[in-house]
Amino acid sequence: MKQKETVAIGWVHGGEVDTEFALSLMQIIREKGPRIGSFYCVEGTGLLAKSRNIMVTHFLDNTTDDWLLMIDSDERISVPAFDLLCATAEKTERPVVAGLYFAALWEGMSLRPVPLIFEQQESGAINPIDAYPKDTVIPVVAAGTGCLLMHRSALKKIRDAHDDQNQDWCWFQDGPIGGNKWLSEDLSFCAKLQQFDIPMVAHTGAILQHHKRIWVDAAHHDGWLQHNEPGAGLSQLQ
Repeated sequence: MKQKETVAIGWVHGGEVDTEFALSLMQIIREKGPRIGSFYCVEGTGLLAKSRNIMVTHFLDNTTDDWLLMIDSDERISVPAFDLLCATAEKTERPVVAGLYFAALWEGMSLRPVPLIFEQQESGAINPIDAYPKDTVIPVVAAGTGCLLMHRSALKKIRDAHDDQNQDWCWFQDGPIGGNKWLSEDLSFCAKLQQFDIPMVAHTGAILQHHKRIWVDAAHHDGWLQHNEPGAGLSQLQ
């Protein structure tokens, strides 16, 4: 990213945001003031794809910033991670840069973190990259859209290819695709990038924390006891 280019920061929320998310943005704005352009939020409409489209439309029509950092309000981004995203971004070669964050799946009572960066298998399937190289810029076919740094020209290229009646809704869609399968708004956007030959990379050192709430019960404790000694891990209570 060129020195004088600026970043707009946008996020979607459902009426509230995580405190740590807000504090992380405050830290970036405080330390990277000249780099930050506008920042704004879209209150959730109940349809995430619609809210994301509203965000991109606002960015293109109502700001002059070069880049849009789209980030989810249940994440925490550090200043070093923000710096890595900006250092990686380049208008032509790397117009879309993903940060690395993790989904939380459960296998029984065990947490299964899933890196939301994806590669395409020979079979055509798109799978998370578990064995990703550390602290490296890698090409990806898809990524979670909870942390994307996108150049204005890439978003405009997609919009310009659509007719006037659909331009404001052209980036994100979700819905059934046959075979009893559902295409998420994340993957539909990434498919649009491929359709228009817009390269996408991820920086595996630009790691964000993803806040997930759970109900804790005895089964979690039993699973913990299988791998730990009774009495361990109580430093926070002392």
